[in-house]
Amino acid sequence: MPTTERLLIEPLAHAHAEGLVAALAHDSVGAYTGGPEVTTVEAQHERIDDLARGPDQPDERWLNFAVSRHVDGLVLGYVQATTYADWAEVAYVFGPATSGHGFATEAVQWLIGHLRSLGVHELWAAIHPDNGPSIRLIERVGFDVQPQLGRPVASYDEGDLVFRLDATRSAPTPG
Repeated sequence: MPTTERLLIEPLAHAHAEGLVAALAHDSVGAYTGGPEVTTVEAQHERIDDLARGPDQPDERWLNFAVSRHVDGLVLGYVQATTYADWAEVAYVFGPATSGHGFATEAVQWLIGHLRSLGVHELWAAIHPDNGPSIRLIERVGFDVQPQLGRPVASYDEGDLVFRLDATRSAPTPG
């Protein structure tokens, strides 16, 4: 089972639905994306089913992982990536109740390492320019802001900042 020092990171499954809704059904979670993605357990189950079906495009692969604390099993959020051969778009969503403890950073660092192990070495992310915590996290794990969108990043919205990581470089030390 994939893990970090403090986290259990598992492929997204129906067993995570209730915990994800509890962690993420908060207005602040979707402040920069149009609101929480799902707010009921039933809707979360539907979303898990949709993600399990995978993409319509043969060159895409969806990777979705629930993130929980080792110590008590509390679901904190998720990390995900869409891979396109040798590059990927990454995203993450964590609830506000446990923010400020480095859990999201730890999980995203795990995701970067996991993608490296799959041979994916160019990573992209799109972030709303007012989402300071997310910008700080993505820069902390080694991404650099780009002057323009260099790949067709699906989550990009007009005005977003785009970030790129050359995952062949050594990873920054957590801090």
